[in-house]
Amino acid sequence: MKAGAALLVVAAALAAGGGAAARTPAHAQRSAILAAFRSQQGDVAVQKVLVSTADSGYASIGWGFTTHGLAAQHDSVLGRSGGTWKILWTRDREAPADGLCVYVPAAVARDLLGVRCPPASLLRSRPATHGELALIVHGFRHSNLTPYAKNSTGLGRVCVSRANDAWAGGVARFESGAVIYVFFQHGGNRWQPRFESLLQQGPRPPGIVLLSLAACVGYNPSDYDA
Repeated sequence: MKAGAALLVVAAALAAGGGAAARTPAHAQRSAILAAFRSQQGDVAVQKVLVSTADSGYASIGWGFTTHGLAAQHDSVLGRSGGTWKILWTRDREAPADGLCVYVPAAVARDLLGVRCPPASLLRSRPATHGELALIVHGFRHSNLTPYAKNSTGLGRVCVSRANDAWAGGVARFESGAVIYVFFQHGGNRWQPRFESLLQQGPRPPGIVLLSLAACVGYNPSDYDA
């Protein structure tokens, strides 16, 4: 390759976000990743397997089908711990990929799916204080948005966003084992439910809030287009 052409290649790589790029795994590594993936996801059609060059302990799999005008395409990201690969996150390919930032380092998210993550400090939340929890539970029990609160066994995993501390989230639990995610907004001296996952009623919290609460509350932000 001529020197001028080489410089153009380097410049293009830098413009795309640096020289690091996900790679195709070796045969044995690909087999191990696929075996772990299918043991958890089932025998689905796989289009692509990549391993992060930013951290080889992470891999992505493109999978799904397209047939007779119907499509169901997904991306899953796996992490290796103790020699075992496990699915960390999955999205419908039409959903944003930003939710991956909650589960892997920013360099890995960019490497595998081209995601530019927000600062790590904005992807965190904290457990609600005793006083906040009392007000949040009161709002849950007395809101027209959550009439099923009377049948709930309790509200758990209640966390306040560090991206915007006027927002919180929690999990309504039921004897049947069902769970409903409820998001609250603070105003005055009250915390009121603003959005819930059962009927998807109310305005959704901002995307950065959904990302910040995901790990603490326990939902996949891609389910809410975040």
